[in-house]
Amino acid sequence: MLHKDSPILLVDDSVTMREMVKDVLVSDGYTNIQSAQDGKDALVKLKRALTMGEMYKVIFLDWNMPEMDGLSFLKICRGDLGLKDVAIVMLTAVSDQKNVVKALSNGATSYITKPVSAATLLKKLKQVSDWFMARRSA
Repeated sequence: MLHKDSPILLVDDSVTMREMVKDVLVSDGYTNIQSAQDGKDALVKLKRALTMGEMYKVIFLDWNMPEMDGLSFLKICRGDLGLKDVAIVMLTAVSDQKNVVKALSNGATSYITKPVSAATLLKKLKQVSDWFMARRSA
């Protein structure tokens, strides 16, 4: 289950987008939200979290970013068995069906296209919480 203090990482090169998502999450009671400006920055934060034993439960991930794009980051995460229980939700303007399928087939837990409403974001987060519950009971 996803708790309100579960660590969440927002990975997006847009400061505005990171702040908007953070504001929605905070308004819903989430308290442990961090951000990264691209995939490389996110990998540094993941390694630090692994070292400290405080892995993120959810990562919201943009596709188009400098340094390292979201798909490359996703592939690295899903290639690491220590990260198989992290929910990775693509949150991106990339909306064509081919890329949605590509992200899901490479291990994305879910996919949201921008622009996104607060209601849609929280609904997806509820689905991610259900995903955790299903994995626990399996």
